[in-house]
Amino acid sequence: MIMYVDKMRTGTSLINELQRKIEKTYALDTGITNIEKFIIGDKGYKEFYLHEKIRTVIHDNSSRSRVFIRDVGNILKVSIYYPDKLIKVLEENDPRTGLHDNNIDECASFVEELDHFLFIAQNFKQNRPFSLLELELQANVTKYLVLKYFIALQNKSIRIRTFDKEYIRYHLFYKRKYDVDDPSEKKRYEDAKILGISYTRYIDFLSPEERLRDLRQFSRMPCPSKIKHILSMKIEM
Repeated sequence: MIMYVDKMRTGTSLINELQRKIEKTYALDTGITNIEKFIIGDKGYKEFYLHEKIRTVIHDNSSRSRVFIRDVGNILKVSIYYPDKLIKVLEENDPRTGLHDNNIDECASFVEELDHFLFIAQNFKQNRPFSLLELELQANVTKYLVLKYFIALQNKSIRIRTFDKEYIRYHLFYKRKYDVDDPSEKKRYEDAKILGISYTRYIDFLSPEERLRDLRQFSRMPCPSKIKHILSMKIEM
């Protein structure tokens, strides 16, 4: 399959570049040196995963992208499935050269599953339990940060306009509809959305140093502490 997504002027594929940025931002130590071997496309999904006993499937409700978790003895196996169609969109509209209506949803899905994968790997390595709500909330924060990064590349400026921030929030949060039958699953998505909106607004008012410190502390908090931290924040609108 493709190199998730093509190498750019940096000589680095999109997924490797984003892995490094996410791990650096949160000071993660996942130990993953070749993430591409954990990724499958349509062919791999049909050949291997339709017939496997999969304990958990964590997916982006707006696309078919998903993370598979399987128990194999005492080993936890995790894979990311990206539909070929999604990768094709990002190959033709690499977000490093511009983020817009034609690629922002695919980019968000791409980042979400990558963040899920890294978060699971980090917590499994540390033998730390986590909830699905925590997983969704953390991904919402990471997606916001990554999309801001692409907007900054596009504008050739580290300062992001209010318009750009709201453009990102609209696509990540406000336009999202959770068409799921399970009420508890729908509530989880809705709660992660509301908490994500509040936290991303909060970190936008912090200095770069304060923001990085808060992001790293936030990523290590258990889910109840994350929620308490968000609810205790004073945000000037």
